Amino acid sequence: MNLPGPCRDQEQALSPAADSFGGQILIKSIRPDKTDPIPMRTEPPRIGTIMIRFVGLLAVAVVVLALIYSR
Repeated sequence: MNLPGPCRDQEQALSPAADSFGGQILIKSIRPDKTDPIPMRTEPPRIGTIMIRFVGLLAVAVVVLALIYSR
């Protein structure tokens, strides 16, 4: 919504630096070297995979601790 007057919604206030350059803001445009599209994210691991890894690592930890304790 654009309202008339100095308090419009979409009006951008100029910074003091912009006032010193006559209202123009000088910004250098930076572009990437490659124009390849950004690859999509891979899907996160499913809960079954996470549970199998957790149980496997837990079993390995229990075996290692049992061997350390038995010495």
